[in-house]
Amino acid sequence: MESFLQLSTGGGDRETLGALRDGQKSKRLILLRMVLDAVVADPAAMGPLPSAHSAWQLLSRVQYEDPGAFEAVLIHPSTGVWAAHVLRRLRGVKSSDVPLWTEAGYLHTLAATAAIRAGMEFHARVPVPDGRTLHLPSLGTARIPQADTGRARPYAATVRAAGRRAGRVAVVSPRGACVLLPESLDSSRPGWRPLPYARATHGGQSLRLALDDTDPYAPFVAERQPVVQNVQSRHRWQTLIQQGWERLVRSQPDVAGGLADVMCALVPLDPVVSGEPYSVTSPESFGSAMMQLPTDATTLAASLIHEFQHVKLGALLDLVTLTRETGDTLHYAPWRVDPRPAAGLLQGAYAHLGMVSFWRRYHATADGQEAQRAEFCYALMRRGTLAVLDDLLTSGQLTQLGIRFATGMRDCLVRWCAETLSPAAESDAALVAADHLGVWRIRNWRPPESDAVSLAQRWSHGLPPSRFDAGEPLLRADALPREPAVRSELVKLRWEDPGRFTWLRRHPESLGATTADIALLDGDFDRALRDYRRQVIARPEETACWIGLGLAARGHGDGPAADALLSRPELVRAVYLRLVDEATPADPCEVAGWIGGRHAEQAVAGPPPYLR
Repeated sequence: MESFLQLSTGGGDRETLGALRDGQKSKRLILLRMVLDAVVADPAAMGPLPSAHSAWQLLSRVQYEDPGAFEAVLIHPSTGVWAAHVLRRLRGVKSSDVPLWTEAGYLHTLAATAAIRAGMEFHARVPVPDGRTLHLPSLGTARIPQADTGRARPYAATVRAAGRRAGRVAVVSPRGACVLLPESLDSSRPGWRPLPYARATHGGQSLRLALDDTDPYAPFVAERQPVVQNVQSRHRWQTLIQQGWERLVRSQPDVAGGLADVMCALVPLDPVVSGEPYSVTSPESFGSAMMQLPTDATTLAASLIHEFQHVKLGALLDLVTLTRETGDTLHYAPWRVDPRPAAGLLQGAYAHLGMVSFWRRYHATADGQEAQRAEFCYALMRRGTLAVLDDLLTSGQLTQLGIRFATGMRDCLVRWCAETLSPAAESDAALVAADHLGVWRIRNWRPPESDAVSLAQRWSHGLPPSRFDAGEPLLRADALPREPAVRSELVKLRWEDPGRFTWLRRHPESLGATTADIALLDGDFDRALRDYRRQVIARPEETACWIGLGLAARGHGDGPAADALLSRPELVRAVYLRLVDEATPADPCEVAGWIGGRHAEQAVAGPPPYLR
């Protein structure tokens, strides 16, 4: 239980993380056994390759003679991705144009890789799916010369190993083409490319991350494929990882140590051009993350913490159950544009708990512009994450263990939210939070049709909405089109890159910002209110202008209109659109103030705690 409580606060000592790793080793062993049983039940699945038992015997031999070599291949991230993928194929749950024998036969590739790591003498036949390259997971890639110029086809190659003697490993194609692997597999030579690594050291702590760019099972999101690294891109990763590691070790050496123990690989994606980099983990790929190359080292450090949290929670969820399977209730998350189930909400909250801790501690060690950036990110994330946990704890969708886990997270955030930050950081964080929530509500929720009809009729007849009780909003079957979060991006730039913010303020059209957005950020609420009002009248079907109108109304001191526009914008928008369709004269600000007036307390739900 001590380890469970450690994890619930975002931490985890070496013993706790070791227990998670042990759980993953057991999971992988079970998966391998399931693959073996499935292949044995369908011998044709191995095609021209030897039986699965021969691969199993070689793996067993390695496990007995060199447990470390066996474990290195077993726990390598892509092993889990492959095992889960091929099981789905063998069970008919998933289909593919790739010949089944080349994927089921990867079991032979795993066995050969483990034996090579152990320095054992052996020979094995392994699949070469593309007819050109053989990837040995955790080691590198052999490119086999083609004996003819025809189209490459899958075939079975032979791997021969002569123990620990020089020139000990050869890969031979059926036509006799051969690649001789170097004695040191970390070295390059014609036909052999070792798995590239990025290494970082600071303050006596080291990080070693494989840039797993050619393993066919390293990626686990089909729409995202790795970028094969060249000298320049690898140098860029190396530089940012070293700089990011220095930031992590200086600000939170305890967390950095745990991260180095668990995270072993990145699947490098296209570099991000602007905004937040895309990154993702999978419970099938323990210790790895797919990640875009960020633009700066601090973003890289925060992304590593984010994915480290996901990896820990994913491993914990293989051991315990924290959310209930019943119920289809969806929730708001301030870091997503779509509604989330309880399980996804918990994952996001846990990842953001780690990021809140990072920005909190980095803020205390950074200086200059980096300190200002950290303060804003800390202010923005801490209250939003706390509100999510409050939602989860009252949702009825957590198990008893889940309640204990979420309570541990919440206790940390309550303490952190009591810490004083600058009014400017708090104000801008509240603006971004309100902006995101308002746009999210319009995109994903719609009021009951009867509510919009009733209110439109009362407006048309000059009646107050005093006898109107608004129903709960309904989830849209199809979300409205997503619009760029221009206002929020500008606010973030004000803290992250003031120089660029100043330039964009003079050239707002380059980001798609409007005069209303600039006026709002400048505190010119009169102009912002006028300009947003014109936008709404011209394009009432859009979403962002409605929330801008609400933010401007709040700054202007128009409480009723602001309450309605920021708390139930989907209702105000629906009523106004109906009035426009019926050609009934209406001003959007007046409609909002009318709905949010003092006689309609029941018509508008109060904002979340972190917006009050």
